[in-house]
Amino acid sequence: MSQATNLLRQTREELVKEERNKYKLKTIPGLKQVLAGHSSVMKVLENNNRLQDGYYGMVINLFSCPDQMFTAVDETAGMKLFNHVVETDKIATELMAELNRRKLPGVFNFMPLNRIRPRQFDYSMVDGQDAFPIIEKLEYEEDLEGIISFVFGKTLVCRNMDTVVRLARSSKLDCITLDGEKGSSKGVLSGGYVSLERNKMANYDRYQLAVGKLGDVTTEIEHYEGEMVKLEQEMVFMTKEVEKFQNLLAKNEGSLSKLIADCKMMMESGEDLKKKCVEEEQRLGEMTTDRKLMEATLSGLRTELDVDMNSQLSLEEKNLCEVLVKKIEKTKSGYKKRIREKDELEREKFAIESKMVGMRKDEEELCSEVSKLGKRDREVEKAKLDLDNVTEQMVKEKERLAVAMAKECKLDEEVKSLQSEEERKEKKLSKLKETLGEDSMNKEKLFEKKIHLQKSIQKLSQKVNSLGGVQPEMLERYKNAKRTLLGKELQKINQKLKDFDNVNKKALEQFVTFTEENERLVDRLNQMTEDKTRILNMINVLDTKKSEQILYTFKQLYKNFKQMFSRIVPGGRGELILTGETVGLTDADRMESATGLTTSVSFTGDQAMKNLDQLSGGQKSVVALAFILAIQQCDPAPFYLFDEVDAALDIEHRRAIAAVIHGQAGDAQFITTTFRPEMLRHADQCFGVLFRGKASHVVPVTREEAENFVQESAIQK
Repeated sequence: MSQATNLLRQTREELVKEERNKYKLKTIPGLKQVLAGHSSVMKVLENNNRLQDGYYGMVINLFSCPDQMFTAVDETAGMKLFNHVVETDKIATELMAELNRRKLPGVFNFMPLNRIRPRQFDYSMVDGQDAFPIIEKLEYEEDLEGIISFVFGKTLVCRNMDTVVRLARSSKLDCITLDGEKGSSKGVLSGGYVSLERNKMANYDRYQLAVGKLGDVTTEIEHYEGEMVKLEQEMVFMTKEVEKFQNLLAKNEGSLSKLIADCKMMMESGEDLKKKCVEEEQRLGEMTTDRKLMEATLSGLRTELDVDMNSQLSLEEKNLCEVLVKKIEKTKSGYKKRIREKDELEREKFAIESKMVGMRKDEEELCSEVSKLGKRDREVEKAKLDLDNVTEQMVKEKERLAVAMAKECKLDEEVKSLQSEEERKEKKLSKLKETLGEDSMNKEKLFEKKIHLQKSIQKLSQKVNSLGGVQPEMLERYKNAKRTLLGKELQKINQKLKDFDNVNKKALEQFVTFTEENERLVDRLNQMTEDKTRILNMINVLDTKKSEQILYTFKQLYKNFKQMFSRIVPGGRGELILTGETVGLTDADRMESATGLTTSVSFTGDQAMKNLDQLSGGQKSVVALAFILAIQQCDPAPFYLFDEVDAALDIEHRRAIAAVIHGQAGDAQFITTTFRPEMLRHADQCFGVLFRGKASHVVPVTREEAENFVQESAIQK
């Protein structure tokens, strides 16, 4: 968990860095509102699954490329990288409606896939060693090929600027180097240093990587927090188990102490019983001996009984015999009594022995329970140690988590401070822009004032130099002198100096100064000569490139005008002619010396007319339209507006113009106003302009309605 916390801290720091990168992104003109618009679109898509299915993301998120291609891709696509790609224009309309309803901020540019019709470009003339199509280095899904081709399909990546110029002319494709120098198919060249710090692709890629890392680490932190909750639950369960074991241990200890006391008492009773048994056995042995003696005596006496004692005994012996008989009877009764006592003692002994056996079993059970309790005590101690370790670990983890949360709060505060700093700097930037105009006006005044002050400084320096230098010995001598004494000395010296009025006192200093100034001016002259040579060389190169580009554009326009005129006027021919001195000059010199541009057209194929005044109104319209459409092929515009250009044309020329406009409508949008039916046959959409209520209204109409309107207008005329 500590590792995950450290990783979270590192990722938060990286996120702060990437927030700075995002700030750099926002400083790029127009990108701040685009990023705000992306956040707004994500808010709309959060709870709408249908719109999510039709939304593909921004163009920059739909492909990947090597790092060395970032500059070329960025310069090629520009702000199109941040356009939102959707499946249909209906999805785009619904998104815009929801954004407007919620009044969310930002700029939104949508690219519906059903409206994108990418062109097919010919890369056959491209040499893989010097150039390659930029789209070959992009990785994307197959179903997005149309949008990628629309953005990048017309661009080639070239080795150097010479290759850019060559391929831009021959392939009619836009060319770019890896450093961002571009050359368009229209002949426009651009380049210069492109900083990676301002590169949209690089900054956005780093920001996306940091956000992905933050998401992964946040998931891990949530996982570890879940595990920590489980550990806390297990700790609570273990605490309850320990308390349960402690209660059971206390209860078993009480039972064990009671059983030990009972065992001691039983053992003491057993010892007493053993002693009694030994005494009784001794007495029993003595009684057994007496019984045997008495039995022997009894047997002797019985033998004697068989003999008539009275006849042989005296009176004393008879009395003694009676006494003995009584003693024998008494002994028998005592013997029987002892036998009964012996039986009782044996029964007590058996009972005590059975009790001893039960007590031994109880003792063994108690010993096993004591051993089990000992094991439980050890387990409880081990569990206590584990609990202490887990508790210490949880305390440490909580401390680390608290530190991490504090750092996170600190980083959040830093991010907020950066955002506030960003807003403050933006306000400051706006104020600076406001004051920039005033500063630019004051700059010239300050410059003039600076020149005036420099002249004043030169004059004052000349005056100071005219006074001459003062020797250090003189300064030391008159350091503490009084003013009156100095005045007298000054008068004396001035009197002496009058003899040297015609002597230049500063000749040596002026010589040294002029020598140094001469060396400085010579160095400056050499440097300015080198700069002049270098600038003139650059001007010549730029003039050459300009002339080449103008010549290239003129040749394209010449070719397009010739083809367009022949399409509009079958059997006719038309050419563009440069005016000025062109005899015996090269193409580049002709372009330099040209003073204008005129046309040479022939509507019948016979004699060409170079003066436009010789043409009729309709023929002038044909020439003008051919020229405009030729320019359109060289430098296409997004749309064209023609106001009754076919009014002065005959029917053949109107049909030709309508066919040409229809053929070029795939690359541009044409809006025409007409009262002729030829334009209507190729129109995609017709609108009628109605005058109602002292105001004009534009309403969509069908082609049949438009044709009826044109026919009615022709009849009224």
